Amino acid sequence: MNRYVVWSAVWFGLIAAGFFIADHFTAPAPVHVGTLGEGTREIAIPVARDGHYYVDGAINGVPLRFMIDTGATYVSVDADFARAARLPKGVRGYFSTANGGVEGEIVKNQEVSVDTFRVSGLSIAVTPAQSTVGLLGQNFLRRFDVTQSEGVLRLRLHAAPAGSG
Repeated sequence: MNRYVVWSAVWFGLIAAGFFIADHFTAPAPVHVGTLGEGTREIAIPVARDGHYYVDGAINGVPLRFMIDTGATYVSVDADFARAARLPKGVRGYFSTANGGVEGEIVKNQEVSVDTFRVSGLSIAVTPAQSTVGLLGQNFLRRFDVTQSEGVLRLRLHAAPAGSG
């Protein structure tokens, strides 16, 4: 009987070690930020194991992990983050989500940053019980060229053309 417990523990240990080794080698590469030339800047975001793209950013300087959501109209956060970030009270809004309709607020004129990219004057959707991850929606993304290929999503911001003002 004692022998079975020992062998079970050995097998469990081998399986756990294999899982942690596989987890380490399959972890997504870090987000890469670079300049491509002619003033074009890019953030390359590798796909996560769950098939989504995540990037660290901030709202009004308060850090938050975002999931890129090309189907979301607004940058969206949960009510707990909104309180922690001291977002002002917004106007009532109704949102269609993957889990159905929810009531929340729209807080106007906020700044969202992802690495060195900053966009001011955005409306933020504040919804109850979302998650600890914010959604980076179209009101932020439409300011960039967004492409996805070979497991990498790229956000590209082009420099303003010469003479534009």
